[in-house]
Amino acid sequence: MISIASSLTLSLITVTSNILLSSQNIGLASLGATEEEIEKLSTLYWFTVEFGLCKQHGEIKAFGAGLLSSYGELIHALSDEPELREFDSEAAALQPYQDQTYQPVYFVSESFSDAKDKLRKYAANIKRPFSVKYNPFSKTMEVLDNPQKIKTFLDNLKDDLQLLTDALDVLS
Repeated sequence: MISIASSLTLSLITVTSNILLSSQNIGLASLGATEEEIEKLSTLYWFTVEFGLCKQHGEIKAFGAGLLSSYGELIHALSDEPELREFDSEAAALQPYQDQTYQPVYFVSESFSDAKDKLRKYAANIKRPFSVKYNPFSKTMEVLDNPQKIKTFLDNLKDDLQLLTDALDVLS
């Protein structure tokens, strides 16, 4: 059994910001999606943001908020009792989950980045007539539904990357 203290050693700041970003990306992916896809995204949310496990230096760590807020569920998840499966977004999206008792199945990512990448790829394959981007400055969602909007976004992104490259050059 993995020690509980060891399971909580992922950097809390990094995990918190990454979970918020993953949660936001799942929400954005649901816009314009079918009811069936929204149900699958909800299930992916459950098995990542709420009850996600990942490896760090070969050890299984908890990162899901549902696990980190429930001592009993955390003990259960890290015991030999539940089935641990490699995180596969397609399989996880179809896996029934328990909301009344501890989970019988958890999905384990190779790393937190691996989980984010798989979620991002899953969301990219959802058929929608547009894409959506969150603008943190205006706190609005931008619909990317034509080539000109996407080109403008890319031009702004290039400017931001140049600014960051220049800042890095100054510090080096």
